[in-house]
Amino acid sequence: MPKRNIPNYRLHKATGQAFVELSGRRFYLGKHGSKASRDEYERRVADYLANGRQLPPTLKKTGTSCQELAIYFLEWAEEYFMNQPKSFTHVKTAMGFLVKHYGRESVDNFAPMSLVFIQKQLVEHGYARPMVNRYVGIVKRAFKHGVKFGWVNAQTSYALQAVDNLKKGRTRAHEYRNIKPVASDDFEKTLSALPKRVADMARIQRLCVMRPQDVCNLRLVDIDRSGDVWLYRPYTHKTAHLGDVLTKYIGKTAQEILTPYLLEKANTPEAFLFTPADTMQDRAIELRKNRKTLNKKGEVQPSQQNRRKENPKKAPGEQYSPEAYNRAVARACKRVGIPLWSVNRLRHLAATEVRQKYGLEVAQVLCGHKHASTTEIYAEIDHEKGIQIVREIG
Repeated sequence: MPKRNIPNYRLHKATGQAFVELSGRRFYLGKHGSKASRDEYERRVADYLANGRQLPPTLKKTGTSCQELAIYFLEWAEEYFMNQPKSFTHVKTAMGFLVKHYGRESVDNFAPMSLVFIQKQLVEHGYARPMVNRYVGIVKRAFKHGVKFGWVNAQTSYALQAVDNLKKGRTRAHEYRNIKPVASDDFEKTLSALPKRVADMARIQRLCVMRPQDVCNLRLVDIDRSGDVWLYRPYTHKTAHLGDVLTKYIGKTAQEILTPYLLEKANTPEAFLFTPADTMQDRAIELRKNRKTLNKKGEVQPSQQNRRKENPKKAPGEQYSPEAYNRAVARACKRVGIPLWSVNRLRHLAATEVRQKYGLEVAQVLCGHKHASTTEIYAEIDHEKGIQIVREIG
């Protein structure tokens, strides 16, 4: 019996591209679901079937294109950075520049000057110098990854190492601005406009000198409550891939804030303590309590009836992401009319307060830094104290 099955139109999740596999070769068609990708799929399959389920000689693979290398590298990176979504986002951005400018070119034709061109495009796009260097490094890594599987000639990858990183003060690319701690008064004003659960997240982050992702990852199962000071060891964190174990210390005040959430999740210890779903439920309860009134028939007014869909396409998540947490803070800043501040600045505030009161070494321990030089980036020096000492010295 002759074959009757037709190669499927498929989605590549990592990139959103549509693709079809013909004779063992993968063809990328464009954005999944778009008319252009559908038309390209129909054309590719029609040619394939007309040629007796074989690729025409002109389509037989003779080398890897930069687009194919980018796709293969993204497939690897999606799994490698599964616990570091921000790192994977950077990989997607770097591969996007590679595909945009050299997607159809063979990897064998990608020379150091090609990488220099991408470097210049990143600068023109407005990325800061460290980020330009990071993206150029990712492209180099993609080609090195290709050598391992025989997609890229080793000499091609080695030649790309000749492209130097941009040096500070010797490029038009701008530098990062120093991140300043959020003002304590602005922090307190923001709390008043935040949902209770998000406000408690912010309080915990400040008290325990946490990164945003650490407070988002809080779970009952990860907290050791055997002592008077609780020990929180996140199941994943920024340097987990280096084998580091992060310990955050939870004192009495923070314990009082966390206790209701721990009781709430007592039967599901692996669930996250702070979730958008719980925040939405709190809001719904508050609206029902404050707004629902009955008409003369004892029924809920039509305008106040529950219109929530039983199976919405996008339901509230079971964990706050650092991005969602940051958006909630930004909305609260707008409500109270203060300058926007990011949740990363809250960690800078906490580290600065600890350093000024207890010294650099204590701040280093609470921040979880290996080196004091890293803590100095987060915790600002108390210049007022220095000025006062000089006044006394004369």
